[in-house]
Amino acid sequence: MSYQVGLDLGSAGTTVATERGVTTTSHGRRRRCVPAREIAQILDDLAARHGEAPSRVAMTHSLSWPHDYLEQLRQDLIDLGRADVLFVPAPHAAAIAFDDNVQMTEHSTVAVFDFGATAADITLLRKQGVFLLAGRPERVEIGGFDLDDLVVEHVVAKIGTHSPELVQSCVEAKELLGSYPEVRIPVMDNDEVREIRLSRLEFEAIIRPSVELTVAALERVVRTAGLCEPDVILLVGGSARIPLVAKEVAERLHIPIMRAPDGAAAMGAFLEARQLEPEPVEVPTMWVPAPREETKTKRHIPTTPFIAAGLLALVLGGGWAAHEAMNRPKPLMETTSVELAPPGIAVLPRI
Repeated sequence: MSYQVGLDLGSAGTTVATERGVTTTSHGRRRRCVPAREIAQILDDLAARHGEAPSRVAMTHSLSWPHDYLEQLRQDLIDLGRADVLFVPAPHAAAIAFDDNVQMTEHSTVAVFDFGATAADITLLRKQGVFLLAGRPERVEIGGFDLDDLVVEHVVAKIGTHSPELVQSCVEAKELLGSYPEVRIPVMDNDEVREIRLSRLEFEAIIRPSVELTVAALERVVRTAGLCEPDVILLVGGSARIPLVAKEVAERLHIPIMRAPDGAAAMGAFLEARQLEPEPVEVPTMWVPAPREETKTKRHIPTTPFIAAGLLALVLGGGWAAHEAMNRPKPLMETTSVELAPPGIAVLPRI
């Protein structure tokens, strides 16, 4: 059975969306570009899992990717024997998934604030049958990786030591602070394990200048939109889950905010791939009418000379018989009395 796939190959992980749902795989490294061979390997893994290659593939891309790069990537995939891939801008894919859930009204506008691993992309889109750019997009080269570095620098300054394990612990602590008011980070010091406490307030103080730069870019895009001021701001990306981001956006713009679910861009790409999939051709059904009941009609006996002569004889014979019956002498009727015996007496059976 054919199936469609939406791909979102971000800087920190790969998200795959199919009819069955969304799955994300982290790379543990910072990816700057997406080679065709890596995409081909993802498609091969899907084909092995589903028993066949996908019938349609749509992949998100940043608005900053030049057209020549996309065409070269498409040609590289064709040279590798892969199906033609549909490229969908990442903010458009996120808006498509959002619209599929809330059913935005025509001519409404959404500001997509994509705060990802390497940058913050702000795009204003207006729904006019499809989503069209309603302003000039803006990109701020600040992302989740930069926030990780700020946390690591802060912790290292406290303890005076640095290690790969400490970096990983700081990254995990940053993610946990979105749900917990405080996180304890284990640190090895002279073969002893001790803990460094990092509160959410402390974390917000560390990253606030960077967050304010991204929100300021969102504010510029919105303020220069004119009549296309957004009806809603859609927060996309891992860094957009930080509570401080939503708080700063709400305080500075006073526009309703919606947080997109994880994998929204990949799901939007999947919806585009499914929409472009040709509808299956149905086998025509032949309609056979029910047999009609024949209306019962009186059979007309054809009149032939012989039948006519027979009918005439029958009529004449019937008339002669009626004449003879009328001329026959009538029998005399006599009334006589008959004496009947008295009725008998009924005897009931003995009990």
